[in-house]
Amino acid sequence: MLSIRPTLLFLKVLGLLILASIVQLFYPETKLLFQGVCILVGIVFLVDLLTLYLPSRISLTRIAPQTVPLGVPTLIKIQLQNHSGRRLNLEIFDHYPTEHMVDGLSISSSIEPEKELEYSYKLTPLERGLSKFNYIEVRASSLLNFWHKYSKHTAEHEMKVYPNYSEVMKYGLLAAEQRLAQMGIHKKRHRGVGTDFQQLRDFRKGDRLGDIDWKTSARLQKLIAKDYQLERDQQVFFLVDCGRRMRSLDGDLSHFDHALNAMLLLTHVASKQGDAVGMMTFAGEKRWLSPKKTSANVNRFLKCLYDLKPTTKAADFTKAAEHVNVMLKKRALVVVLSNLRDEDDEDLLKALKLLRQKHLVVFAALKEEVFEEEDALELSSFNGALKYAALNSYILKRQKAFEKLSSNKIISMDVTPSKLHIELVNRYYDIKSSNLL
Repeated sequence: MLSIRPTLLFLKVLGLLILASIVQLFYPETKLLFQGVCILVGIVFLVDLLTLYLPSRISLTRIAPQTVPLGVPTLIKIQLQNHSGRRLNLEIFDHYPTEHMVDGLSISSSIEPEKELEYSYKLTPLERGLSKFNYIEVRASSLLNFWHKYSKHTAEHEMKVYPNYSEVMKYGLLAAEQRLAQMGIHKKRHRGVGTDFQQLRDFRKGDRLGDIDWKTSARLQKLIAKDYQLERDQQVFFLVDCGRRMRSLDGDLSHFDHALNAMLLLTHVASKQGDAVGMMTFAGEKRWLSPKKTSANVNRFLKCLYDLKPTTKAADFTKAAEHVNVMLKKRALVVVLSNLRDEDDEDLLKALKLLRQKHLVVFAALKEEVFEEEDALELSSFNGALKYAALNSYILKRQKAFEKLSSNKIISMDVTPSKLHIELVNRYYDIKSSNLL
């Protein structure tokens, strides 16, 4: 698709001619000179326009990844080849997915005959899901810069924006147990508490007498203790709220995105422990992954959830709980990722009690960061005092709701989104080591 338009220089010259035409009205003797100048300028305009129709074969290639993490700047490259026999002055604009942010996209360059150049700009994905690049638009200048020729080059490309699971990768690098504390995750050791036998070792101070293997000790003539590991082959199942309560923003990410990141990290940890992991979403598009014991669980979750977004629907906790109870035959650790709102806490409690009949339930609620700023509120003004009182009242109601959950033997967490992934993994380790499941 081609389009030719005059440049600013063309308009300036045309403006000067119009001004000269007014002047020659007062000096009739310059009429022939003015007409000659107009003819000459017209010829120059026409010849310069014809230069745009000279062969100017160029090829453009966009190099972009197939998958990128949310919020991480990604380098997009454009390769330009000049197959014509003359020098070209070009400006290039890539029609990128407008839901994302770009930096350094303005590309202006001159390229010599039979040469190749490569340009790049940074694109920062701001929304998960499938993003589409359209054509690349090129503006070529005529020889004297009186005209611009616009052309569009087909370069469609699809890019999948996944949740930023850098914390999962970070955890994978911390393979040594003593380094887990760098993430704030503490893997507690409980000798003799687990039920999965791991190995025999020398008895150490602090071991329980019940851990001693008396037959082996008698044979070796020294005390030998049994070492146990956390139970394996259990089920972890996530119930993820995709409703309106998860649309709240803290920083650049919504509560829903924070919940996905935390779920991915715990999925990685539980899979490493040998547990089967699955999930279901509700209050929007329902997606289901059956519990599966595989090291590829993180990739399985990413492929299923990368384009899922929170909706404006209200969550039906009871219906979701009933479905999980029907589908999950084996007892599991069910982690409910949502938030607590006083308008439906009774419905939530009913659903959690229903789940608790068959499973061990953890309710992980994401609270707004503003709750952490309560002590920093200014009380020097009347408005500040009102804000402080309202926030205090809401916090007290929230605390009572969590006390009600605890009294019904439901494990609950109330954490800010930025701390959810760490607290969730720590709670998982506590449950595993305490034989609650």
